[in-house]
Amino acid sequence: MRELLKLPDQDKYTGLRDYCLILMTLDCGIRPSEAFRLLPEDFKERAAEIYIPAKIAKARKSRTLPISDMTVRALRKLLLARPDEWGPDTPIFCTYEGRQMNRHTWGDRLETYSNQLGVHIRPYDLRHVFTLEYIRNGANAFVLQKTLGHGGMEMTRRYIALANEDLKVEHAKASSLMKAYGDN
Repeated sequence: MRELLKLPDQDKYTGLRDYCLILMTLDCGIRPSEAFRLLPEDFKERAAEIYIPAKIAKARKSRTLPISDMTVRALRKLLLARPDEWGPDTPIFCTYEGRQMNRHTWGDRLETYSNQLGVHIRPYDLRHVFTLEYIRNGANAFVLQKTLGHGGMEMTRRYIALANEDLKVEHAKASSLMKAYGDN
């Protein structure tokens, strides 16, 4: 993911937009379709949050996603790079003409970066990476469910495809036998 984040040319609007969208997806797991419809007012800079209104949320239930300082700085830079004539009703993530992005445009952009990396990356792959790393870094599965905007755990489970190594690490941490007897 570090290599992917190096590819967008942040000196151009579209590159800066792509960088921000990749960063935000990896940071908070937002759905691409929700990100494309976010307006500048949905970015709560001081609170370091993104507000997803019910009208754009897939499940039609609003939620607030915390974001890192790195994402806050990148979004601030993106919003400052926008032409004044776009106004507050132009989505945060839009084309260079100020039109709302769509999954095809975003998929094409990621395909370009994928070709440069030699690794196939689709828009939802970024959300899957967020999910897996979030769990690996100690997040609670119920917090993850709410963050992803899922109504139940079944869909959240689909996102968590833990590798055998993950299972071994968790077993070593949680096994009552290991706690009682160590490596004996």
